[in-house]
Amino acid sequence: MAEEQDRTESAPSFTPIPPEERNPLLDVLRGFALFGILVMNMPSFGLPDGIGALDEHYFPRWYDRAAETVASILFAGKANSIFSFLFGLGLTIQMQRAEASGARLTPLYLRRVAVLFLIGAAHAILLWNGDVLHTYAILGLLLLALRRASDRLVLGLIVFALVAPSLRSVLGLLLHEAPPYPRSYWVAQAHEHMRIFSTGTYVEQIAARLDNYAIGYGMIRRGHGMIWWYFSVSITMLLGFYAGRKRLLEDIAGNLPRVRKILWTCMGLGIAASVGFSLLIAFQPMPPPGGPTWRGFLTGLLFKVNRPLLCVAYIAAIALLLQTERGKRVLLVLASPGRMPLTNYLTQSLIATTLFYSYGFAWFGKVGPLAGIGLAVVIFTVQVFWSRFWLARFRYGPLEWLWRAATYGKLPSMRLVQAPAPALPRATTPGS
Repeated sequence: MAEEQDRTESAPSFTPIPPEERNPLLDVLRGFALFGILVMNMPSFGLPDGIGALDEHYFPRWYDRAAETVASILFAGKANSIFSFLFGLGLTIQMQRAEASGARLTPLYLRRVAVLFLIGAAHAILLWNGDVLHTYAILGLLLLALRRASDRLVLGLIVFALVAPSLRSVLGLLLHEAPPYPRSYWVAQAHEHMRIFSTGTYVEQIAARLDNYAIGYGMIRRGHGMIWWYFSVSITMLLGFYAGRKRLLEDIAGNLPRVRKILWTCMGLGIAASVGFSLLIAFQPMPPPGGPTWRGFLTGLLFKVNRPLLCVAYIAAIALLLQTERGKRVLLVLASPGRMPLTNYLTQSLIATTLFYSYGFAWFGKVGPLAGIGLAVVIFTVQVFWSRFWLARFRYGPLEWLWRAATYGKLPSMRLVQAPAPALPRATTPGS
C-alpha cells in the first residue's frame, strides 16, 4: 500500500516537469495568452456590462476606437482560446505520463479540477465576474470522459460545437425570437453597475456579480446565455486534446513544412474573419439586447470561425519562431510568466480591480481603450520581471503551489534546491 501511494504521489502526470524537460513552447504560449487576455479584459474591468446599450461610443475619440478595433482583431477570442487549447493539451500530457508510470489518473485529476473550480468560483464572486477558471474545471470533466473516445468522436464534437451556435441563431431569426431582456433592462443595469463599481460598497459589488451569473446561467433554459460560451471554449479545448493525442507539438523541427502550411492557411482565413467581425462591430455597433438580426448572425459567425483558426495560426507562428535564434531571444521572455499562469491570471484581476473599483483608485468608467492597452503593457511587464525573480528562487508560483498542495493534501517542497558549491582545491606550498 505504501509503495502504491508513493508511486501515485510521484506520478509524472501531476508532478511539475523538471526545468530541463519542460517544453518552452508551452510556457511561451501561456505567457502570450496571458498578455492577450489582459488586453481584452481591460474594458471589462473598467466598464459595466451592457455599456453598448447605454452608449454605443462611450469613448468616441478616433484613437480609442482604433485601439479597440486593433485589439479586437489581434486578441479577441484568440488569447483565451490558446489557454483553453493548452488546457486540453495538458490533460493528454497527464494521461501519457500517468500511463507510462502506472499511476491512476482519475482520482487526482478530479481533485485537481475540483480545486480549480473552487478557485474560479472565489475569483468570480469575490473579485471579478469575468472568471474563466470555473469554466475550464467544468469542461475538464468532459475531457476526462473522452479520454478513451475515438479520434472521430472528438473531431465530431468539435464540428458540433462549432455549428450548433449558428444553427441556434438561425432558428431565432426564422422565428423572429424576442431578446431575453429588453434594451431598457440593460440600460438600467449599466447605470446601476456604473454607480456600484465606481462609488458603491464591496458588498454591493459581490451582489452585482452574483446577479450577473444568475442572469447568464439562468438564460440557458431559454437557449441563451452561458451555454454558448461553454460551446466556444470547448472547441479549442478539444482541439488541444486532439493535438496532444497526436503529439503534434512534440517535433516541430521535424514537421516544418506541415506547420508552415497550417500557419498560412489558418492565418489567412482567420485574419479575414477577424477583420470582418471587428469592422462590423466598430462601424455599426450592435447593442447587447438588440435581438437577432442577420448582421448580428454574420458578426457572430465570423467571430466563431476566427477564434479557432487564429488560435491554431498563433500557435504555429510561435512554434516556428522558436526554431530561430532571434525568435528565441524575443519570445522566451514570455516563458517565465507562462510557468506560473494561475498566479499571474489572478494577480491581473487583483491589480486591475484595485485600480478601477471604488475600494481602490476608483478609475471605473474613466480609462479608454488606448490607455487600457498601455496599462495592460505596464502590468504585464511587471509580471515578466516578477515571474523571473520568483522562479529563480522557487519551484512553483505561489498559487500553483497552493493548487498542488490542495490537490495532494500535503505541502510540496517550495524552494529550489541549490547545488553545493564545489570544494576549492587546498592550496599547496613548494615542497609540501
